[in-house]
Amino acid sequence: MREGAPGVVRVVFPSGPGRVVGGGGWGAHAGGVSQDRGYLNLHRPATVRALIDELAAQGRPFGPHAVDVDGWRLFDAVLGRLEPEREGQARRKRPRP
Repeated sequence: MREGAPGVVRVVFPSGPGRVVGGGGWGAHAGGVSQDRGYLNLHRPATVRALIDELAAQGRPFGPHAVDVDGWRLFDAVLGRLEPEREGQARRKRPRP
């Protein structure tokens, strides 16, 4: 790793009571996590951006070594940063110039 380059932060969502981690049924697909307060689609670029922004806002270090962060501690804040994803929402294409 180049000196001064950001390190790796892994956001992990351990399973537990009241938590559904991808593929566990209950409406969470392989790239999603949910609990009674909401659902995060971890394949959605906006979700990944919101996770990074929340980590930065909390002053989490992106140091030279890999660090695991409990995603459940970020869940509510990240959910609050996102616009709701509508069921069956078609991806809009930008008009060509």
